[in-house]
Amino acid sequence: MQLGRILFDHQAFLSNFDYFRSRSTGETGAVVKANGYGTGSSRASRLLREAGCKHFFVAVLDEADAIKANTSGEIYVLSGPTNSEDAERIASQGYVPVLNSVLQVYLWRPYRDRACALHIDTGMQRLGIAVGDCPNLVVDSFNLCLVMTHLACADVPEHSFNRDQIREFSRVLPFFPGAPTSIGNSAGILNGEEFQGDVVRPGIGLYGGNPWKARPNPLRPVVTCEGMVLQIRRVHKGESVGYSASYVAQEEIRVATVGLGYADGIPRSVSNRGECAFNGVRMPVVGHISMDATQVDCSNCLELVEGDYVQFFGDTISVDEVAQTARTIPYEILTHLGNRYDYIE
Repeated sequence: MQLGRILFDHQAFLSNFDYFRSRSTGETGAVVKANGYGTGSSRASRLLREAGCKHFFVAVLDEADAIKANTSGEIYVLSGPTNSEDAERIASQGYVPVLNSVLQVYLWRPYRDRACALHIDTGMQRLGIAVGDCPNLVVDSFNLCLVMTHLACADVPEHSFNRDQIREFSRVLPFFPGAPTSIGNSAGILNGEEFQGDVVRPGIGLYGGNPWKARPNPLRPVVTCEGMVLQIRRVHKGESVGYSASYVAQEEIRVATVGLGYADGIPRSVSNRGECAFNGVRMPVVGHISMDATQVDCSNCLELVEGDYVQFFGDTISVDEVAQTARTIPYEILTHLGNRYDYIE
């Protein structure tokens, strides 16, 4: 038995997929990279397949292999083929490479009758073929199933760069006549039709994270992270808690030690700032979070006893709130959960 447990709400996950599908004018795919954003890519892919999803996006080849048995339709490898061996493996497995450079287009030429996607960089400066290279790109004999780009600022809908990217993308589409397009990430989908394309790619929103920076989250929480209370003790006024004695009790308090720490993805940056919850009651984190343990002041929750599980995030404390407290994003919280958990269906 592990000291932490992850609870995955199937119905909330499928509800979020349906929400994106209801807001999309084309087909709704799903991003299941990074082990399904830390939640289990095999489970996520199976549920999505059963819900009718036909487009699955992963980052690297091994992630494609991990979900192959649980999917139908297309599996897109976002990193594309990095060498000729990768290209051969992608082709032999029937995956769809996302071609991000002129070199990758060259690597895929022996398999150009197989489906591939073309990624155009419209200003994010991460991956993708430059807009200026498109007129000279020789792909007329390629089986292009998607031409795609990625929005850098979709989480801020009013950001002018969103429309700048759409204009850049529109400039190159005449070079690839008839090819379906893919633009929308989670926020892009919700920002409207012009930011979607023919196939959308929701990611963080499927798993309950807020796609936007400053708007209410319209999606249901999917993942609950809990840790077991190992010990409860009295800490007297003037006594310190944890490494570096960073917290000193101003009065006698009741402190619970929970068996999850930064090795389990609990961000150390929420030390003395974050909260845990039990039966809807919030309790402050006190002292520095250590590798295997977190201490909370449970003075206001006398019903909490050793062996109970407290919530780090879930329905009481959202993953977005934890991310904000940790000065990061929900993507990082979910994908850093680690492997010392029991996963509860």
